[in-house]
Amino acid sequence: TSGSTGSNPYHGHEHTAKLCARFVSHLFACPKVPPPPAPPSTTPTPTPRLDHFIAYALHRTRLHQSVTFAALYLLQRLKARFLAAKGSSGHRLFISAFMLASKIICDDTYSNKSWCIIGQGMFALREINQMEREMRSYLEWQLNVDPTTLRDFESCVRHDFASLGPYRT
Repeated sequence: TSGSTGSNPYHGHEHTAKLCARFVSHLFACPKVPPPPAPPSTTPTPTPRLDHFIAYALHRTRLHQSVTFAALYLLQRLKARFLAAKGSSGHRLFISAFMLASKIICDDTYSNKSWCIIGQGMFALREINQMEREMRSYLEWQLNVDPTTLRDFESCVRHDFASLGPYRT
């Protein structure tokens, strides 16, 4: 089922989902909805907005908020390594980082097949596997986040991205 159907596309995660979407979109200049897939690929359902996509991932996984902010921290680390990087899909960036953060922080985590479901069917298993490999490689396996650094980072993100902008660079 599509994650953004029904009366509440945020599944109780509106504040965090919007915060994350603003962060990812600002960092990588991503559109709210990625470009449609090239033929012959067909997406059976419309692509959800980034904030709705993130809200569904948060709802479906029920992971601790430290995982969410560790994912954003990994994306910031990625951007620091590749300053000119722009993203055509915040969905792809977020799910890749969220998946890696969960695997680093959580003892018992989701399979990559489960991440296909969390990703609302936007990505096939082979894409999920490739996205994970690429993200690890781009980050040169620097995946750990110091707890104190993460707490400070979360505080800054919550402050800086609480509203619609403009944002500090």
